[in-house]
Amino acid sequence: MSAVKKLNIVDIENGLEELAKQNLSPVEYGKGLVALFAPAATTKRLGTTKANTSDFENGILWREKLHYVPCKAGELNTVIEQVKTSDKTLKAKVRLVVVNDGSNILVFDRKYNELTDCTIETVKDEPQLFLPLTGQEGFRREEENEVDIKATGKLAKLYDALIEKNPDWLEDDKRHVLNHFITQVIFCLFAEDTGIFPKDIFTKTLKNRAGSNGENATEVITGIYSVLDLNDAQRTETEGWQNEFPYVNGGLFSGDVLIPEFTPKAYRYLLEASSLDWKHINPDILGSSIQAIVDPTMRGSLGMHYTSVPNILKTLEPLFLNELRDDLLKARHSKKLINLFLERLSKIVLFDPACGSGNFLVIAYRELRKLELQAMDAVRDIEGGASMAFGFNSVISLSNFYGIEYADFAAETAKLALWIAEYQQNSRFVAAFGAEIPALPLRESGNILCANSLQVDWSAFCSSVNNQPIFLVGNPPYLGSTWMNTQQKEDMKSVFSPYTKNYKTLDYVCAWFLKGAKFLSSFNAKMAFVATNSITQGSQVATLWPIVFDFELEIFFAYKSFKWSNNASNNAAVICVIVGVQQQSDDAKVIFEENDYKNASNINGYLLDAPNIVIQASQKPINRMPLMQKGNQPTDGGNLILSEDEKNNLVSSFPELDSYIKKIVGSKEIINGGHRYCLWFSDADLDFALNHRGISTRIAAVREMRLNSPDLGTRKMANKPHMFRESRTSELTLGIPSVSSENRAYLPAEIFNSSTILTNLALAIYDAQLWHFSVIVSKIHYIWITTVCGRLKTDFRYSSTLGWHTFPIPELNQCQKESLIESARKILLIRESYYPKNIAELYDRKNMPEDLRQAHQDNDELLESFYQNKPFVTDEDRLAHLFARYVEMTKGVDQ
Repeated sequence: MSAVKKLNIVDIENGLEELAKQNLSPVEYGKGLVALFAPAATTKRLGTTKANTSDFENGILWREKLHYVPCKAGELNTVIEQVKTSDKTLKAKVRLVVVNDGSNILVFDRKYNELTDCTIETVKDEPQLFLPLTGQEGFRREEENEVDIKATGKLAKLYDALIEKNPDWLEDDKRHVLNHFITQVIFCLFAEDTGIFPKDIFTKTLKNRAGSNGENATEVITGIYSVLDLNDAQRTETEGWQNEFPYVNGGLFSGDVLIPEFTPKAYRYLLEASSLDWKHINPDILGSSIQAIVDPTMRGSLGMHYTSVPNILKTLEPLFLNELRDDLLKARHSKKLINLFLERLSKIVLFDPACGSGNFLVIAYRELRKLELQAMDAVRDIEGGASMAFGFNSVISLSNFYGIEYADFAAETAKLALWIAEYQQNSRFVAAFGAEIPALPLRESGNILCANSLQVDWSAFCSSVNNQPIFLVGNPPYLGSTWMNTQQKEDMKSVFSPYTKNYKTLDYVCAWFLKGAKFLSSFNAKMAFVATNSITQGSQVATLWPIVFDFELEIFFAYKSFKWSNNASNNAAVICVIVGVQQQSDDAKVIFEENDYKNASNINGYLLDAPNIVIQASQKPINRMPLMQKGNQPTDGGNLILSEDEKNNLVSSFPELDSYIKKIVGSKEIINGGHRYCLWFSDADLDFALNHRGISTRIAAVREMRLNSPDLGTRKMANKPHMFRESRTSELTLGIPSVSSENRAYLPAEIFNSSTILTNLALAIYDAQLWHFSVIVSKIHYIWITTVCGRLKTDFRYSSTLGWHTFPIPELNQCQKESLIESARKILLIRESYYPKNIAELYDRKNMPEDLRQAHQDNDELLESFYQNKPFVTDEDRLAHLFARYVEMTKGVDQ
């Protein structure tokens, strides 16, 4: 390998920027580019004809690295093709081919067959392109289909280049036209690679007629698209070359033909896209292309989601596919039963009311066609191997597939994806049976509506004929209440206001469940949606699921919380559940968890095998336990809070202030340790604080901040600027972090005396007793919290009103309390023996000290022995017992 300089991405970016500033000719730029990456000796050597074997005038060939060629304006396309296929390029095994006409630079990566078009000024924004010249590689997602990755990149670059030339096409009246144009391009590229069109006809026509730089591309594409919606009888005024294109129909090319203006850059990217083998494109992956092509913010704001095939099957299989597979297995030896099975397939309707780019619909269509193929194969076996008749038409019609999607481009792609899926499945049939299935003209695709799903009457859009079974599926947008915009809040109001006023804290996805429930109550239908796990935790359960169940519905399968990833770029794991809902029945229910499943008699809103009980938040304890509340809220603009250095300096200068300074802790300090301090005064200390020269400035700043607050309660506290907004402490305070990691087997908690102040970033029980600590850190309480309280991703979010005030606990006698106090002391003493380790270190699941683990297990056994005489076997047993106690505890209680 050739020697290279050690450059990082910033070095490359700075070097390319400096080259641009020098306003070099293409010849001199090449020398500068090589000098940037090659050691001085290599640069000098490449200046000789012996080492530099380029077969282009003023070209520079650096073996295994670079073939750089300057060219004249307007020759980029021609020269780049010549250099890419040059014998010298191939023999030298160069990685990058770079061509420069003084204005634009083309960089072609031979390893990945990728072309990037930049200007002299903008090439610095693509420094990763040149990493191979330093012996490094840029980031790539190897796990995805290579064709899909390349297709995404090419289309994104084409889209950007068209927008660059046609910025007005981003306006509302033309955005749809541009999006539709891109779907037409995808179809043409797919058609010419699969035999729907004559081989390469679209690309060849462009190369022959559009000019070397695509100066006639707009005119040529207009000519192509204008005939694709004309049958032979209608082509009376078309030219001969146009008639080589077949009649497509299907609505894809109907209406006026509007084509954006092409530039040489846009034309190059279109040709690059056409060079891929589009017959290998996955229609279920087109959603990932959407994300890369359009504005990335569209996904969050407009609801586009891109879901991997395994995750889609987690939804479809228990919803209807598994039952169909079982039926086919039973019918496979009877032609009569198989025909009945095929008739059943023909009646199935799929409806995704948040369809994005059609992933769920495409996979559902594909799986149904597989079942159809297997059924017909069974018929062939029964008939002794007879071939199928010509003119086969699938019993599964795309007209039975419905979707609603807010984002225009995604809706367009959903239609195209279904067309491509149909062609591919027809090809599988041809391969299996030899029957001819004409690809053209296209039949009508699925019923895809571009609209706000929550403002559409679903039953008017998708209704059952002769009691056809309808399956609602999808992955609706997850937005939490905090992140909703005005329109989304209005959507929630329109869906929920007829049923409840307490909907404002619900996630956006809940609206799909409620609209789906209403739909199910009117049709022979079932639904299964993917959602964030927050809708099966905390207060959302008590709000959403009773309304759903009031429609006489039930959860018949569920996937409990799992980390969800998909095929979108910037792929972030989301903690999700899948919930299947149907009309009430006596059928067995199934709960899936990780790689296992179990049957259930009933699945409630917490996704537990238990009655439909919901835990209602209570501001006061209903379990004879002490009140839990937030710690003290400073509302001081930071003026009453001290770092350790500030505290030491203050006491050093003013020793009399030492008794007015206390340690302060929130959730972070409880778990991870650390030292912060605060000024802590009583009502009687106001004059002292106002007039003490060491802190008077701080106190005045608190008063000023509170006076200027828009909050009335804060303004009222301006007359007590020396005090926190809340001022609570006790001789024994139990502190509980508001959020705790799932990586600990026990909830963290700590005991504090009056010298430590808890902030509002933690929860507190004032005047607590040690046995309360034993309950808080017990396994049975941990399980209750993980079930009924919400989560922040996978971390536990502790709630006093849901978790502590409602926690079912037996009435304990004094002897039992003393036993728990002794257990608490043991845990605390063992913790102390490991000082200075903090809770985060001591309670890590993998590294928890054995004596501490044993002390907790002893505490668990002790507390649980007060619930029932025999030990609990499973966590499900514990929860069933707690839920039963909760029912008893809340009888006659006004919460």
